[in-house]
Amino acid sequence: MEFYTNYIRYRVRKVPNLKLKLKKSGTKLTPFQYIHQTLFMTLLSYVALVVLLFLFFKRKTFLLFVTEFSSIILIPFIYKFWLSYVDVQISKYGRQLDGDLLFISEYLLVSLQSGLPLGNAIERFSRLKRPGGKFFKEIYMEFETGKDLENALLSGSDYSPSEDLRVLLKKLYDSLTIGADLDVILENFISESSDKKIVEIKSFSKKLNPIIMMYLLLGIVLPSLGITFFILGATIMNVTPTFLKYILIFVYLLMFLFQYMSYSMFKFSKSIL
Repeated sequence: MEFYTNYIRYRVRKVPNLKLKLKKSGTKLTPFQYIHQTLFMTLLSYVALVVLLFLFFKRKTFLLFVTEFSSIILIPFIYKFWLSYVDVQISKYGRQLDGDLLFISEYLLVSLQSGLPLGNAIERFSRLKRPGGKFFKEIYMEFETGKDLENALLSGSDYSPSEDLRVLLKKLYDSLTIGADLDVILENFISESSDKKIVEIKSFSKKLNPIIMMYLLLGIVLPSLGITFFILGATIMNVTPTFLKYILIFVYLLMFLFQYMSYSMFKFSKSIL
């Protein structure tokens, strides 16, 4: 057990920026816990791969031995894949904050115009069950535990996964530092963000139709026609049922992969708004 603990600490030292990445992702995991989770998922994925290879080649001893032995070289790649999952979380959290940005700035502006100090406005906003509320709760906790508000905002800009939110936090920090009017800063930021969103929506609408048409053509029409003609051709060529079964399994897996990639591409294009 001590050897395993020391190994995890060794892996943590190999990724010096992991602590900041976890902070940006919004997770509560420590670097030690994340590396432990990564190693566990690597082992689980490798065992699943071994079982899958066994099911495919259990009747062919030589191929089974070769593939099982060769799969060992995939372990470092599997580990890197799960280690990089935090980058996916950062990207997802950043998009959520981008979608919440106008609400954040408008909420703060209304609170300030109603007479609340910025610290109280942030404290109230941090109670909301929204991505922005979760992020500002971290800032308020730093403010509450001894940092002044300016440094808490500056610290928040360092670990913000959203570039636009980082800009807002730095503007708030600069305004508090030089004594500028926060209402004017927020009004200008809201106006700029609204114009940017309008441009993004127009840009998205232009590329949405080609994406849908490509998905319909490559993801639905071609696979359906392809399988139909393939079955007709296999019948004419008198392909053995066993060989046909493996071909169909491969084709269906390929279709599933393409459908998943098409869906992911559409979802990613939509989520940038």
